[in-house]
Amino acid sequence: MKNSNRFLAVFMAVIIALCFIPLSSFAQELTEPEEEVLDEEILEEPILISNVFYDTDIREALMDIASQAMVTILVDDSVGGFITLEVMDVSLEKALEMVLAPGGFVYKKMDGYYLVSSGSLDSPAFKNITSTVRVDLADLTAEELISILPEYYSQYVKAISGKGFVTITAPDEIIEKIKEIIEITDTPRKQVMLDTVVTEISGEEAENIGIEWGGANTGSYGLQFGELASIGGIFERLERITATLNLLKKEGKARIRSNPRLVVLDGEQGEIRVLRDEYFAITTGSAAFPTTSLETISAGVIMTVSPRIHPDGSITLILSPEVSNVVGAGIQDLPVISRRIASTTVRVKDGETIVIGGLRQLIEVTTKTKVPILGDIPLIGGLFRNKKQTVDDKDIVILITPKII
Repeated sequence: MKNSNRFLAVFMAVIIALCFIPLSSFAQELTEPEEEVLDEEILEEPILISNVFYDTDIREALMDIASQAMVTILVDDSVGGFITLEVMDVSLEKALEMVLAPGGFVYKKMDGYYLVSSGSLDSPAFKNITSTVRVDLADLTAEELISILPEYYSQYVKAISGKGFVTITAPDEIIEKIKEIIEITDTPRKQVMLDTVVTEISGEEAENIGIEWGGANTGSYGLQFGELASIGGIFERLERITATLNLLKKEGKARIRSNPRLVVLDGEQGEIRVLRDEYFAITTGSAAFPTTSLETISAGVIMTVSPRIHPDGSITLILSPEVSNVVGAGIQDLPVISRRIASTTVRVKDGETIVIGGLRQLIEVTTKTKVPILGDIPLIGGLFRNKKQTVDDKDIVILITPKII
């Protein structure tokens, strides 16, 4: 009985084992394909290009790369030449850059293929390989930018005169290069504020306050200008000069003709004009049919100044002052104009004052008076007429203080 029970237990165990074998085999068959698919996705890597080109036609080299990468590369008629190059385990786009760089060729990834061209304006694929962008300028004009760009890049840039932007139509690589050049060159410039005082001092008082433009002198007002060049000097203590001029002004010995303040861009030119218009009657034509016209002549002080800022904060000023005055009449009563012009280039620190002097005006004025009727009698009329001639000696002193803002 015991043997029968033991046999029955073994038999049942074998039956149960046989029942589970197909189920486990079927489960294994279901799971194995999914594991294989996942492994393929994880192991998938980009194709790397390796090749050696020795004096190879560039179009043939591109075909070899296209075959190895299993992509389509189209080349327009502007691409040609030979290359010698070794590429080792690089990506497709890196291989294209290396092959195309010696000839200056460019590529663009299109929908399903790569397009290679020279990128020049006359290349067949120009319209397909290029993009157009607008670049706004911060300081340069469009014309200035085009003149700065190398000739190779300027052919891709278009501008309208007087506008503050340009358009670039070029392959993406060239667009980025042009933008780099613009970023370096088109930076907002600093400005220089020029505080100017134009003063008219009598020649005698100019000597008294020490304005001896050939050397040092201390005048009765105790102002020491120091060693000065023939055109003027540089002073750090403007308040002393201004105080002395104000004192002369109160005493009626000086007159501040103007106190203009200019703001000029670095490298540009500013101009100061302190002028007086004088009118003259000009008679032309014959004695029988004279024609008289009224003409205007401007005289006074004109000064042009061009500042240039240096990296160390100093300022170079190109100065050209001119003082003019109508001194009398010449032939046919035409006006005679006296002009004094100076020009210089100086370098000063920010906030220092430049003094320009030595621009003297010697004005001779003739005043005629007469007794009505009696002064017009022939022969004895001279007894009733008076002629007075005065000479006015003046020195024009110009003070300029540049400040960077």
